[in-house]
Order: sequence, then C-alpha cells, then structure tokens
Amino acid sequence: MPDQAERMRQIAELYRRPARPHVLTVTSGKGGAGKSTVALNLALTFCDLGRRVILLDADANLGGLDVMLKLSPRYRLGDVLRENVDLEEALVSPREGLKILAGNSGDVDYPLMTGNVQERLMDEILGLRERYDVLMIDTAAGLTPEVIQYAEPADETLIVTTTEPTAILDAYAMMKVLWASRPDATVNLVVNAVREPRDADDTVHRLRLAVDRFLGRSFGYPGFVPYDPCVHAAIVQQEPVITRFPRSAAALSLKAIGRSMAGATGSLTSLKAAAV
Repeated sequence: MPDQAERMRQIAELYRRPARPHVLTVTSGKGGAGKSTVALNLALTFCDLGRRVILLDADANLGGLDVMLKLSPRYRLGDVLRENVDLEEALVSPREGLKILAGNSGDVDYPLMTGNVQERLMDEILGLRERYDVLMIDTAAGLTPEVIQYAEPADETLIVTTTEPTAILDAYAMMKVLWASRPDATVNLVVNAVREPRDADDTVHRLRLAVDRFLGRSFGYPGFVPYDPCVHAAIVQQEPVITRFPRSAAALSLKAIGRSMAGATGSLTSLKAAAV
C-alpha cells in the first residue's frame, strides 16, 4: 500500500508539472541583419502578451543585449559556464515577465563552448521550466556548429535576413544545414530593414522557390520589419524600439509579428493565448 500511495503521488506531480518552455532560436546567416534587435523586441512583445520569457544571449563572447537595455549585470554567461555562479543568480530582470542571461564581450578567458558544455547549459535552463513559458536563444550570426546545436533542440528557429542578396543566400544556407541536421525542424523567416514592401515579397518569393525546388521544404513567414530610423535611435538610446518609439513603423511591425507567433494562427500554439 505505501508503494501504491507513493506512485499515485508521483503521477499527480507529473500532471501538476508545467510543460517545458517553448524553445525559440533566433539566428541569421549574415551579421548586421538585426537579429538581436528582433529577438529583444519579440521577447518584450511576448511578455506584453502574458508570457514569461527567459532570453539567452548566446552570441559567443560578443554579447550585446545588456548594452541594448542599458544593463550592468554582475554575472554573465561565462560565469555560469565556468560554474562560478548558479544560473538563477546570473539572471537579470529588466521588466516583469522577462529574465535575461547576459552574454560576455571580449572576455579573454571565455570558456570553450564544446557540445557537452552547451548541452549542459540547455539542460540547466530547461530545468527552470516551471517558471518560464518561452526560452528565446539569440545566437551568434553565421553558420557554425554552435549555432546549429542551439537550433537543433528548438521547437522553432526564426531566421532574420535582409533583402541584400548575400543575406538571402546566407538565410538559404542556414535552412539547408539546419534541415540536414534536423529534417523535421520548424523554420520561420523575418525580413528586416525593408525599404519597400514589394522588396520583402520578392525576397520571400525567391527563397520559397529555391527552398521548394532544391530542398523540398517550406518555411513560415510571420512578416517583415520596415526600415525605420527609430530603430537606430532606440539602439543609441539603449532602449527597445517598441518601448521607446511604440508607434513607430518598426515597433508596430515587430508587435504584429510577435502577436502572430504567439496567437492561435502562429507558431507558439502550445501556449495558452493571453488576453490583450
């Protein structure tokens, strides 16, 4: 009888335990595409929609999310990797519903990110699943094993590109390598810094033709972000554009993309929609 009672308690605990966070990896093939700006503003949009978000700055030793928010964290990702501090102690909260693990920048003793170290870090973060709905990973730009390893376990990968031919080619390469590594990966695309809406349409059309013809795949497209001087002004002032210039074209587009991804027709369908 005691064994049966213990088993019933274990089953009850399993039903009470929340699901692990929805893992969203944000990446780009080409540097300068605005990946971190998109990631940060989407994270804040998810928070506005009632999600609890943890944002990992995984740009290896070139992190900048803390600078974009005018934060001075005591501990960073490197401290966690060295096991000098617990993960929870390294997290900072710039606003309600959001925790950030800041990255390092120019740390001459930055730990080597091996596959085992990266896996341990992910396990540790996912161990916080009872406190967060979404884990967003802002990776480095480029097509490296570290970036792919962050994307492989993700529920979805968001690739940020621009309309430049080299950026489009890099986005295609990112999709190709990711699907080769994980054939069932869910991939979405955001086109950033768009001068004219038709340029975004053309970019997506060209990519879809290539992806369908040569890879036999398809990707989602929650929208584009227009070129907007307010984005640069917000970065200079170290504030997210959706809070510093909430009515700007870029801010409205980022909010719409976030709502699309978090809504019933978007990709975060495992999360309960919050009232807006």
